[in-house]
Amino acid sequence: MKILVTANYTGEGIERLESLGFEVEYDPIEARRSRLSVEALKQRLQSVDVFVSGFESVPAEVMDAAADLRLIVCPRGGPDACVDIDAATARGIPVLYAPGRNAETVADHTLGLVLAVTRNIALADRRLRERTYTGEPVADAAAGGDREDVTWDIGADSPYTTLRGPSLGGRTLGIVGFSAIGRRVARRAGLGFGMDVIAYDPFVDDGEMEPFDVERVTNLQELCRRSDIVSLHAAVTPSSRGMFGPAEFAAMSGDAYFINTARAALVADGALRDALNRGEIAGAGLDVFDAEPIAADDPLLERDDVVLTPHIASASGDVIERHTEMTVADVEALVAGERPMHVRNPETLDGFEIEPQKPKLEL
Repeated sequence: MKILVTANYTGEGIERLESLGFEVEYDPIEARRSRLSVEALKQRLQSVDVFVSGFESVPAEVMDAAADLRLIVCPRGGPDACVDIDAATARGIPVLYAPGRNAETVADHTLGLVLAVTRNIALADRRLRERTYTGEPVADAAAGGDREDVTWDIGADSPYTTLRGPSLGGRTLGIVGFSAIGRRVARRAGLGFGMDVIAYDPFVDDGEMEPFDVERVTNLQELCRRSDIVSLHAAVTPSSRGMFGPAEFAAMSGDAYFINTARAALVADGALRDALNRGEIAGAGLDVFDAEPIAADDPLLERDDVVLTPHIASASGDVIERHTEMTVADVEALVAGERPMHVRNPETLDGFEIEPQKPKLEL
């Protein structure tokens, strides 16, 4: 049996698949310039039994063209972004996935954006590189110089004055979507920075938030009014699409910040840009955008009150190790006739078997 792996996998993971008896073709996306097109994928999946897709789209037409396809593995937290789950289910094809694979890494990046925008770290770096704050160096007194303090200056135009930002301790972080990522952000913000954390998630009760020392609020507008920083961590569903709009930004304080490492679709079209233009919020940290890559003429690129990163919150080698371990372990479970831990459409498992031919030992 043959496996095509277009996701980024560890070498150990590939070896474990081979040890099960699979013939593995490994063509990771990081070694290519882009995703495989639907037409290209139809050709590549000929005679393939198991497809491990990192970012390739797998609609019904691809499944129909791949006559031997038995199993789809999507090492992402939300396989629906790539795989037509209903089509796979109708064809009896299980879809394995890796929920929470990037939770730690995205939580780290979220706090990085919080610090970068509130303390003007990114702006300070940019201004130094633009030579705004450079000049003739003066050694401080401790080094034998004339200056008594190690500062640029403390006047009206100095970085000490113009780049001043708030401390996080004692301020309130509002988390929208108490997901695996949201919970880790809460833990970091509360224990690490001494912040008060509140959260809005209609699908999570008080008992699930209490161990994280998080107060549950039942109204998104209330969260916006009370928060010094609002951070989005919800999944995109029909009910959550565009959930954060003009009314939510208007409810925020003019000194508050907005962070989005989840999905741009959670924010109503144009609402964030309008809020920034009207001064309804102090700034934003964004890793996701309405259209990606962001256009070269996007006005957000010109704003000093916004920190932008190119959808890299989960860009970590640790994530690759994590999703490889999770999905390979589930493939091993299926081969052993056991139930996998993470399957998006468990109804396809009844009677499902997959038995690769293990290589014969040479005597």
